This record gives sequence, structure tokens and C-alpha cells, in this order.
Amino acid sequence: MKVPVQITYRDVDQSDALDERIHFKVQKLEETFDRMTSCHVVVEKPHSSHAQGNRYSVHFGIQVPGKEIMVRRDSADHAHEDVYIALKNSYQAARRQLKDYVEKMRNH
Repeated sequence: MKVPVQITYRDVDQSDALDERIHFKVQKLEETFDRMTSCHVVVEKPHSSHAQGNRYSVHFGIQVPGKEIMVRRDSADHAHEDVYIALKNSYQAARRQLKDYVEKMRNH
């Protein structure tokens, strides 16, 4: 992995297993576009609600030449009660945006 990765936890306990999974996902993003300059991942539990359960949010901030790609995925359903599913959904959105960026660069 060439890209420096910063991981921030907000109202969530740090986990080595989750850190490892985040690094794996960032490595996969690097395979999509190898000119990423940095990546900041935020894992948070914005608010706890007894009625809605504990939902997680995972955000990606990806620096690429000339742009910062920001991905924030929040879910209204219960899927994001699992932090790994929240990570997967955010990663997929980040990958789509990164692919769009690469496509725009190729067409210019």
C-alpha cells in the first residue's frame, strides 16, 4: 500500500480487525486508481437511538490530483447496524466515484 491512510474513530472503539479491513479496502481503491495521494476514513456512530438502534457511518476522503473525493454513506435501514456493512457500502460508493473520476480524466 503506497497511500497514507488515516483512520479516525468517533464514538466507536478502535479495532485492529476493522483497521485491517479498512486498509484492505483502501488497497482495493488503489488498484482502481494508483495515483491517489492520501485517504482519510472516519468511522462513527453519529447518535444512538433506542428506536432506531446503533447505526454506523463510514466516510472516505480521498485525495487525487486536482480533486478531493468525499463519500459519506448514511443508511435509513438497519443494514448499517453492522460497521462492516457500513464500510462495504461506503467503499462501493467511493469506488464508483473514483471510477467516474478516472473516466473523466481519460476523456480529457
